[in-house]
Amino acid sequence: MKFRLGSIPVRVHGFFLIMILALGAGATDQSKPDVRALLIWGVIVFASVLLHELGHALVGRAFGLSPQIDLHGMGGTTSWISGRDVGHARSIAISLAGPFAGFAIGIPLYILNHKGILAPQGALASNALRQLLWVNIGWGIINLIPMLPLDGGNVMRSFLHLVTKGNGEKAARVVSIALAGVMVFIGLSSSGMWFAMLGGLFMYSNIQALRAVSRYRIASAAEAAAIQEAYRALEAHDGAAAIGALNPVLASPVSPEHRQVGLRLFAYALLLEGQWGALLPVLENERMVIGLDELERYANTARELGRAEDAARIESLVATMRPRMANDFG
Repeated sequence: MKFRLGSIPVRVHGFFLIMILALGAGATDQSKPDVRALLIWGVIVFASVLLHELGHALVGRAFGLSPQIDLHGMGGTTSWISGRDVGHARSIAISLAGPFAGFAIGIPLYILNHKGILAPQGALASNALRQLLWVNIGWGIINLIPMLPLDGGNVMRSFLHLVTKGNGEKAARVVSIALAGVMVFIGLSSSGMWFAMLGGLFMYSNIQALRAVSRYRIASAAEAAAIQEAYRALEAHDGAAAIGALNPVLASPVSPEHRQVGLRLFAYALLLEGQWGALLPVLENERMVIGLDELERYANTARELGRAEDAARIESLVATMRPRMANDFG
């Protein structure tokens, strides 16, 4: 199922609905099966998980990202269709926005209920309130545990990147593996097999990611070397050599920082070589990565070279980006 909340696309996968039913079986009284209770549980989980992901999405959008939301068997994920690197401090804000969106609903309801202002009548209503508080407050607190891929783990990783100047990935993965191990131990000790299996899944994913860190560092060094080679080639006005250095890097997965620099250099090299047929598709497809200021420079250069038609095409890209940037930061 697909729909949009304003400009934000939302996809609901079948396994999300299965997850709701599976959790609902344990959240409702099975000695007296009640379709109404299961339906209320489903609405609460659907709305609460969506609210959580909207917290991430709206804060990310305020920082210039273009979010999309997926609701799947493990809960929800907010990913970014396009945008810029917002930095580690803003990444922390985006990660915290999800749990705190739930707190914004759950905590006032808890206070109202505690003071007796909110007094649900009947077992069904009382149970619904308990579930609403648990999903929005209880799950939110659990989600703040500093273990990847939870939001608390993302906060921890971004904080470690801040204090280590971008070298916090390995430490974040080690902490996550240790905490996942604690989850497995607690689950096995208390016969909580689901909890133990979830901990095992988190442990496996973090071990795999930790192994990838060293491979990433090697690849990152190769990317940096190729970019330096391209810089030297452009300084010597050798666009062909710069294109040759950058082609292998841009054809494979690249870190966001190196991709942006590499694409900008690649575009300059194509411009230097007069390869307008190849340059314009790159600018159109990668305009969000390359950036508004760079596109304006390419347009000015094209006009100075007498390429009025090509300059107009680039300027049209700039014109389509300006309203979007204004909306994102307005």
